[in-house]
Amino acid sequence: MNLCSRLFLLLLLSISIFSCSKKETPNLTDGDVLADTTELPEAEHPVQTILKPKGVFASSGSNSNHVLDHNKVRGVLVRGLWKDIEPSEGNFDFTALDQQINAIKAKGKKYSLAVIAGGIGSPDWLITQKNVPYFNYLFRGTDSNKLPLIWDDTVLMYLGKLADKLAEKYNTDSSLVLVYIPQMTANGIEGHLNGFDKEDFENAGYTETKWINASLQNAKKFANVFPQKALAFEVHDLFLSIAPASTIITELWEDTSLNHRVGAAMWWISGNNTYQPNLIQFLEEFTGDIYCQVIQRSDKTSSFPNGDYSKVFEQAKQIKARYIEPWEYEFTINEWDTTFQNFNTYADTLD
Repeated sequence: MNLCSRLFLLLLLSISIFSCSKKETPNLTDGDVLADTTELPEAEHPVQTILKPKGVFASSGSNSNHVLDHNKVRGVLVRGLWKDIEPSEGNFDFTALDQQINAIKAKGKKYSLAVIAGGIGSPDWLITQKNVPYFNYLFRGTDSNKLPLIWDDTVLMYLGKLADKLAEKYNTDSSLVLVYIPQMTANGIEGHLNGFDKEDFENAGYTETKWINASLQNAKKFANVFPQKALAFEVHDLFLSIAPASTIITELWEDTSLNHRVGAAMWWISGNNTYQPNLIQFLEEFTGDIYCQVIQRSDKTSSFPNGDYSKVFEQAKQIKARYIEPWEYEFTINEWDTTFQNFNTYADTLD
């Protein structure tokens, strides 16, 4: 065979080998080599487990042995004012919070965190130095306060910086099981504007849409910087309307990126259906998590149906609340221990 014939034969052989290789390649997509570049089935991606609190927590009492040693208390609410945590712009002091937290953890309890903003908790420099818009109001009818307006971009920016610092400090603490979202409201954590004149507030720029959008932006910021924690947004009527609260909490719960971590807080549970009845009905139908705080001490009997404090816990079960904060006083009298134990047992049946 001459040289030309040999070269022609080698060329035909090379084409044949290449052709066979191309025909076999698609089979690799069923497994083996190319599978390394494909996304794993959803079942193989573990879903992050969020530890959500259940049962009875105390609404205060980090320095009380009556609370910390009580065997029905699973945790304690820690509170702090934004203005004490950030007394000057960018300078954060967590000493007061840490003193409470360390006392709770020393007793093997969990804690919830509520940083108070609003008119009573926001730092003065936000208004005097940053010149944010504000609204004058009387807190509980007597104390004059200035409320920074949440729909202002600068207010939202500094709330966001507060969120960043709190998360940097506490997000990895396994003893922290619930974060309340600070609000620009009358008392800085609950969602109400009690005592506000609607027309005056509208003249300051309030609309439901602006309130809802700004509150959602703030809440989602806190949720995103605390990705390992459950959070709660406290709900109240605003100017006799449930629309702002129901819209906000529904969107927070249904936002799939937040992984069902932001539930509703109800800091006014009493066993009655006469106060904010439309919002109670909404909460009865709400499919998300509900976290409660009792409206008053048990000895303030006028706050409860026929003076019966136990009705609080019946209502909590009716709305499927997973968590409740009685006042510190209750753990000094030991009158409701069976009620607390029953609620803990009920809460443990929830997801």
